[in-house]
Amino acid sequence: MKVTLDINDSKAAAFLNFVKSLDFIHIQSKEDYEEPTKQEILDSIKQGMKEVQLHREGKIKLQSARDFLNEL
Repeated sequence: MKVTLDINDSKAAAFLNFVKSLDFIHIQSKEDYEEPTKQEILDSIKQGMKEVQLHREGKIKLQSARDFLNEL
């Protein structure tokens, strides 16, 4: 599970020290995050469009938006 926290700057250092002491938590820094390349974004869009086409042809069944939102 991922959790995003907004912490007051004056308390952040103390909180991070506490969290780092817990062995079951991984802190992802901004350096760990890699922006997708333009090609990766285009490939993802192409894949999505291919899935829509297959759905229209009746070859695959896609999840409804309601089911997707219920999973969140």
